[in-house]
Amino acid sequence: MKKRKINIMALGILTCFLILTGCGKSNDDTVWKSKEELVFGTTISTKSLDPAQGYSGWFTVRYGVAETLFKLDDAMEPIPWLAQGYEALNTTTWRIEIKENIYFQNGVEMTAKKVKESLDRVIELNSRAKSTLKIKNIEVDGKYLIFNMEEENPTLINDLCDPFAAIIDVNGTETPDSNPVGTGPFIVEKFTTISSSYLTRNNNYWDGDVKLSNLKIIPISDSDTLAMALQSGEIDIAQGISTSLMALLKENDDYKLSSIDTSRAILMYFNENNSNLNNKNVRKAINMLINKEEYAKVLLNGNATAAVGPFPKNTTYGSNVTDNSSYNKEEAIRIFTKEGYSDTNGDGILDKDGENLTLKLITYSARAELPTIAQALQADLKEVGIEVSIEISENISDILSKGSFDLCLYSNVTSSTGEPLSYLNNAMRSNGELNYGNYSNMEVDMLLDKMQLEFDIEERNNLAEEIVQKVLDDDGYNFIAHLKVSFLMKNNVVGFKAHPTDYYQFNKDTYIQ
Repeated sequence: MKKRKINIMALGILTCFLILTGCGKSNDDTVWKSKEELVFGTTISTKSLDPAQGYSGWFTVRYGVAETLFKLDDAMEPIPWLAQGYEALNTTTWRIEIKENIYFQNGVEMTAKKVKESLDRVIELNSRAKSTLKIKNIEVDGKYLIFNMEEENPTLINDLCDPFAAIIDVNGTETPDSNPVGTGPFIVEKFTTISSSYLTRNNNYWDGDVKLSNLKIIPISDSDTLAMALQSGEIDIAQGISTSLMALLKENDDYKLSSIDTSRAILMYFNENNSNLNNKNVRKAINMLINKEEYAKVLLNGNATAAVGPFPKNTTYGSNVTDNSSYNKEEAIRIFTKEGYSDTNGDGILDKDGENLTLKLITYSARAELPTIAQALQADLKEVGIEVSIEISENISDILSKGSFDLCLYSNVTSSTGEPLSYLNNAMRSNGELNYGNYSNMEVDMLLDKMQLEFDIEERNNLAEEIVQKVLDDDGYNFIAHLKVSFLMKNNVVGFKAHPTDYYQFNKDTYIQ
């Protein structure tokens, strides 16, 4: 293929790259020129590297700082990592063997006792970990850990793949949010939330020699700026470039693309505390105004698949659900009329009982596709008389927790551990950790209770589909699309590829050729 030079400036994307980013010539003392040193630019950042804090563990594992007892292979099946193996002694007791001769980055041996300390801490501090794992207590028996469960948990091994279960030396640092001590190939030298972070090679890594000597992480919130940084040579790998720019840049022989289908879903929350959105028929009508196929094909440039429910169709627990609120503009208008909404004063906005149908939609820019979809939603709803204001916030979690929104565009990995229960329990259960829209259905809660005790995989999958179908019938959410996870990188980057989970990235075999 003939080499093509893509001039992003000619596209009118950005005119003051250096001013906006502070990138270009680095202000840091470290010089990143060696083939053993790699610079990663990403729109996705975190305030902490402590696995016990929210979803921070994703980044701790992503950057190769800490590891879990089990990990997911490319087929999303759990395989041993820091663990040697496991067995279920009965329905509420598991025994896990810990690998020997593994040391933390501070030289302290990783023993079963150390693993217990790490897991006990995350269960105490992370509410999602506590509700997911359901561990009553952990006993140490030599190189074995005995997990005594609060109740039957058939998905424990999958759950232990979640990065909140990343193992750190609890006593190895006083600042686990900025300097966690794990067993991974890279050691945190400097971590900051607003500028570059630095990681160095773990020379005593248990799984072999680490090829990179240094890893630099640059947070770049703007997708266009990220693309410019890649083209200028500022970074070696980019995560978060918009799909339109990616489509152009991947045609350049200087770069290569690693992309894979994932369960990462773009979804819309309805805040059911809103009197309009508490009406199932209103939610249904809004859902019918969203042309998912067009969004996936045009807005996302084919880098996504139109969704029906939270799980992709290629999963065994996502293939047999039906969207009863697919795109149908005429039917949506009919429903609004039936529910008493009309434009009584001719201002172009639907009203009912003297109040206009106006909604506040919130989203965030770290996922470049979300603001684009938000603008399309705003225009599509405006056509039928719904006025939508858009707020782009970097403090999206705070807004969601306070409930100060009507609609929210969000991005979630819905099958992060290779099974559906964890996400369904957190997102669909009344008062669930991820149930920001206050969706509630007692039948769903009862089915989730049943699913939590079901060890038969086929039956669990059937229950998952039944739960999802009830949520879809309630129009409790709108699952818009499933994204591919994509990384655009220089051609000389080796040993780095996309994984369906989005949190296995840097490893000992990554290097620059």
